[in-house]
Amino acid sequence: MAKTAAERKAAQRARQAEAGERKLELLLDEKEIEMLERNCAERRPGRDPYELSEYIALLIRQDDARVRGRIKTISANLCGKCGDNLPVKSCPCSGDSACWVTRGWHETKLEV
Repeated sequence: MAKTAAERKAAQRARQAEAGERKLELLLDEKEIEMLERNCAERRPGRDPYELSEYIALLIRQDDARVRGRIKTISANLCGKCGDNLPVKSCPCSGDSACWVTRGWHETKLEV
């Protein structure tokens, strides 16, 4: 007996979950959608544009490489207050101007 649409979809979700994939709902405004679609096409001139989800996944991987490189660079330094290797995630001296936790996060934040 053939599977119903619901059974096929349930099997697809089970395969995706087993592979470690998760569905993400993303709300973008009109301008962001326009930028996304434009860049999907401009990144592949003369070819079919990237799929939206493929492009976003590639951006995530690209950002991961950048942030890992940045963390590797700053990890050679120490917090001016407690002396721990950077990046310091938690410190009892947080709030002190010499403590990296107070302002250091600016070194790793996303900027446009």
